Amino acid sequence: MKAYPVAAMFIGLTMSTPLLAQSTASDHIALPADYKSGIHFSTFKRGGITEELFTAQEAIDAAKAGEPFPEGTVVTMEDFREGALYRILVMEKRAEWESLSLSGSWRFGVYWPDGQPNLSEDLQRCESCHAGAEDRDFVFRHSDMLDD
Repeated sequence: MKAYPVAAMFIGLTMSTPLLAQSTASDHIALPADYKSGIHFSTFKRGGITEELFTAQEAIDAAKAGEPFPEGTVVTMEDFREGALYRILVMEKRAEWESLSLSGSWRFGVYWPDGQPNLSEDLQRCESCHAGAEDRDFVFRHSDMLDD
């Protein structure tokens, strides 16, 4: 019977590990202070939500060349709800994260409009959703980078 409490504790720790990792995931992906000085490559509207997306010229160049996004690529998205900035989402690509992410080498962070990390967001949801965009190097609005 003594093995049961140890097994239960092991199972509990194993199951809580993704939640513990999730609570600090935004710490790994910084909100670039100057993201708006990058290239605004897309405005996407659906219902009452408007998304404004930004990235660096190097990412745009890679997309146009049909190449994967380079190491260190950051894509930032402002999420507006009913005309007001609701949150800012950031995805960053690092080769060292490939084994940690469901979506290639990308990790995610979500921030409040004031720039503070929103640690209540489910970042695994971001990863699993973007996993479906593998043919676009995991970036949904990839085709918007191809427009001149």
